[in-house]
Formats: sequence, structure tokens, C-alpha cells
Amino acid sequence: MYFYDKLKDMRKLKGFTIRELADRSGVSAAYISQLENGNRGIPSPDVLMKLSEGLNTSYSELMEIAGYLESSPSTQEFQSNPVNLRRFLRENELMFDGFVLTPEDKEWVERMLTVLFWKDRQSTKTDLYASE
Repeated sequence: MYFYDKLKDMRKLKGFTIRELADRSGVSAAYISQLENGNRGIPSPDVLMKLSEGLNTSYSELMEIAGYLESSPSTQEFQSNPVNLRRFLRENELMFDGFVLTPEDKEWVERMLTVLFWKDRQSTKTDLYASE
């Protein structure tokens, strides 16, 4: 599969139109369309960085797909591509139990996660001080 096919598949899998990806990434819709149609060559690493942000996917994954980085089968199995959850919450339309989350709902989810992880960090600090 070629770069342009993979880029189009990634965009569609995320549920974005070309225009939405352009708005999210700062790369023009015309250029993205040309890439997906195979009318342009492999984009520069700078453009891939913008596309990775727009697709909310790992830069290294796009660099591998574009052929800038070699992928090794052994590292792919164990490689993790973390997603910035705060950014994901803010930038995506989300659904929970059949209900679309409003901006206020997403803000509450973000607050709850902040509290959850704050408690974990505080207990870790307490454990560190207790062991000294």
C-alpha cells in the first residue's frame, strides 16, 4: 500500500473530511487532496508533523509510512503510541452510552481525570518521602 492510500485510510478512520484535516493541521485541503490522490510525492517531515497533529496520531508512525524511518517488526509489537488525552477530549466529538458529550460534559470529564491523577501523584510523593 502506498503512502497516499495509508494517509487517506488514516483520515477516514478518524472520521475527518479533507477540510477538517486541513483545519486541524494547517495543511491546505488542496495539498491533502493531491497527496491522497497520488498527485504529489512524499511530503516533507515538517508537513508530516502537521498532519500527525491534525490526525492525532504519532509523528513517527507517519514518518515510517512515508519511508523516512525504517520499522522493525520486533519494536512494532511493543511500541506504544500514547495519545494526549486532554487534547483528545477537547478536539473530538465524543459519545458515552449513546449520548454525545457537550463541551460542558467534556470539561467535567477532564476535571475528573485531573483529580484522579492528582491523587495518584500525591500518593506517589507521599510514598517517596516515607521511604527516606
